[in-house]
Amino acid sequence: MLAMTDDSRSVTDRFAATLRTFREHAQAIASGQAEGDRFTWFLASEYQWEMEMAGNWLVQSPDSRLSADERETMRHFLASMPGVRQAIITGRRAAADQNGHSPSPEWSDWLVISALPSWNNFTVRTAILLSQLGDPAQNDTEFDPAR
Repeated sequence: MLAMTDDSRSVTDRFAATLRTFREHAQAIASGQAEGDRFTWFLASEYQWEMEMAGNWLVQSPDSRLSADERETMRHFLASMPGVRQAIITGRRAAADQNGHSPSPEWSDWLVISALPSWNNFTVRTAILLSQLGDPAQNDTEFDPAR
């Protein structure tokens, strides 16, 4: 569960650390690894929130090393985040209403989350974005410390 991982390595390069966080969550979403039997509304919200926060930092920070074109691509991607966030909230409420319970954040039928049109769109757009932003991570030695 990437949303709950703790990176014990010291953060010496904020750009590399933020890019790593963004890409870890984005890769999990784009590949479907984020989903599974224990994927909950809470985790869907956490993945989306982590990507939005990291993405905003990568676009707005003067320390970001994204090119102007990469920033514009990221801005376009981030424009869809409010819709994804709202779809998760609406889906959670609808599922609770249908089941007759209060909207528990731990409700775990991931098939309902993955069936949301905006989540599917988010998954596809995330995969496209990762292919477009490959160079910053590949050229950053802090992104993959094993290198």
